Amino acid sequence: MGDNASLTTIEVFSWQLKSRSTVIQATESFFMLFINSLSFFGNLLLGIAVIKNPNLRRTVPNMYIITLAVSDFLMSLLGIPFSVASLIVGKWPFNNFVCQLQGFWILLMCAVSLQTLAVTAVNRYFRVVRSRTQYQKYFNIKTTKVTITILWILALFAPLPYVVSGHKFFFHTGKVFCAHNAESLYQGYGAYLVLVYVLIPLIIIITCYTKVFFTVRKHNLNFRLSQKRRQLNHRSDSLLSVDEVKVTYILLVVVIGFLTCWTPVMVIDMIDFINADWKLKRQVYVSYTCFGFASTSLNPIIYGIMNRSIRAEYLRILAPLRVWVSYGTASDVKADTATDEPANSTRRTLAGNKVGVSFERSEERLPPQDNGSHNQKPSLYRADSSTQPASSRGVHGISSIKFGPTYSL
Repeated sequence: MGDNASLTTIEVFSWQLKSRSTVIQATESFFMLFINSLSFFGNLLLGIAVIKNPNLRRTVPNMYIITLAVSDFLMSLLGIPFSVASLIVGKWPFNNFVCQLQGFWILLMCAVSLQTLAVTAVNRYFRVVRSRTQYQKYFNIKTTKVTITILWILALFAPLPYVVSGHKFFFHTGKVFCAHNAESLYQGYGAYLVLVYVLIPLIIIITCYTKVFFTVRKHNLNFRLSQKRRQLNHRSDSLLSVDEVKVTYILLVVVIGFLTCWTPVMVIDMIDFINADWKLKRQVYVSYTCFGFASTSLNPIIYGIMNRSIRAEYLRILAPLRVWVSYGTASDVKADTATDEPANSTRRTLAGNKVGVSFERSEERLPPQDNGSHNQKPSLYRADSSTQPASSRGVHGISSIKFGPTYSL
């Protein structure tokens, strides 16, 4: 279909966006705002944890984790909020510069995330499938920093060709973010994005993790045999430690979560590329955006659940908040206790009268009696002024005490 048909489709989406019911508007806005908040605060918490604990920055896998956290945090800062505002008001409420910024930013951050996951898959392949010597040769702190720098530079070539060729991003009323126009699909830009920044990273991820999965599975099945061989022979160069297996599983879960969110996005993009138009329903494109943005909030949750060191840092960072909440709760309880004290005192007086104890002045309590045992509770005993010593009469302002039978408190 031509550009006119595409514009008509966008106009239909625009009308549908403005004419949503209150329930649909509130639901879509809430979910997008929830995703944005979870991504922002989750990745911020992960970043603070890494900054406060230098040990988390000294391993190669964690450097990839940091890269993902940075890209996801930047997406939650300069990408998702504009879509949240658009869903709330039912249109694009910002100027053209903000639209160009969001379109450029979303493409850049998505390219960074996909390429980082691909490099992470290669890292796990060399560590698990290949020998330790090969892994240490290609993956150390210095080479990893260089790789991450190159990765960000390559990611810039996702949006740059579109901008350099003179195209402008426009607000896609179905996807509710600024995207490339239909004309670029005809000129091969869509094919370039799909091939270089989607298919190639996806092939690398699937290939590497398939081999990693079978290697780890074989390692677990032969774990006891490997232990016996280590006792008899020298340690194997390719033998995996428990920590390495755990790291591999964590990164595998990250990839699975990422692919779960991005598979619908990639399928819809392929359909749009084949049709050279946006023929699907608006609800499909809104779901498309929610899935893509939701991927930015997964990593802090996964690392917090599966990585003990990061989870410990989370707890240390949130400890002041827990103390503040506990202090507020304790203050409320103390205030309630102080309010209920007169009523409790009255109830205690009435209960005492039921067993034959009368107090002329009951504002103060008797001191505990020492019966020679720390474990035995003090008891009431028969007493009057004639049998008690003078020092025990009128204790704490009690002028006279009349006791009935002896009772244990």
